[in-house]
Amino acid sequence: MKLLVFYLSDNGRHFTFPHFVNLLRESNQQNDWKLIVLTHDDNLDFYRNILASTTITYDVFNFNSHQNYLEKVRFAIRYAKQHSFPYMMKCDNDLFYRGRTLDYMMNHLELLENPANLTLGPLLSSGIPCIEYFMNDFLNESDRTILQQKLLETRMEDLWGATYSHLNKYTIEASSWNGKAFFQAVQQNSHHYKGIHPIRVNLDAIKYLNQCIIQNKDEFYKDNDLSIIYDSTSPYLCNSVFCIKTSIYESIVYDSSLYVDPFDEVPLNKYAWKMGMSHLFVKNGYGLHMYYNTVPNNRVYEKEFCDSFFK
Repeated sequence: MKLLVFYLSDNGRHFTFPHFVNLLRESNQQNDWKLIVLTHDDNLDFYRNILASTTITYDVFNFNSHQNYLEKVRFAIRYAKQHSFPYMMKCDNDLFYRGRTLDYMMNHLELLENPANLTLGPLLSSGIPCIEYFMNDFLNESDRTILQQKLLETRMEDLWGATYSHLNKYTIEASSWNGKAFFQAVQQNSHHYKGIHPIRVNLDAIKYLNQCIIQNKDEFYKDNDLSIIYDSTSPYLCNSVFCIKTSIYESIVYDSSLYVDPFDEVPLNKYAWKMGMSHLFVKNGYGLHMYYNTVPNNRVYEKEFCDSFFK
């Protein structure tokens, strides 16, 4: 097998997992990847019962519930090494992508052998920087214009100890949306948290985006031609799903000098900056990320999205 897909979960989003699995069932390369579910609160049977009815190769592991994110990630790395998986794919439990998209990524994992490329992932709807590509490819002109107006109405405030108020120049002080200029300004910020975009902090904007996705869900299921987007200019990857070489991921996760908090997002980005590496995305290979935890009651909104999109 080539790819270990590790799914980081808990007992708060059981409503997403059946849909996640149903989408992966269409993969024609199930002999080349394995899914491991890393959860806690002793809910192993929930996942096993769903996966048992599929042809997906899987395993499920339980962890203590206190601050277990890095424990799960490091377990996945050890598992990948012990079972000789050259590539890994991280997946949070608040997103979806098709098995067809996974197969395309499987067929292009060798791109990660190029030292210029760090990650490969689906085009995630509200991901950063993927939101900019997704708006242009998935939304029609009318919906895109409305969403961009909502982005312009976003008041950027300081957050997570970082100063973002200067970004109002590109939102409430601007007359048109310019994602490239916005990201260039983010790049110049010296703070390590550069995963910022109006879609992450503006509830009205992300609710509208998700409304557009629900109303046009046939677009998600279209078998459009897939290709690779090479992104070398965006300042930060804030996508909760990506493929990466196991050896490189291990070197990132175990480098204590890269950390500012108990998560791997900043280390991943610091490594990319240091090595001058790009992130790759699958054009027309859409992924759906519903809401950020910056949205109060985000899981209530996520449940509503799932009930509408997958009915």
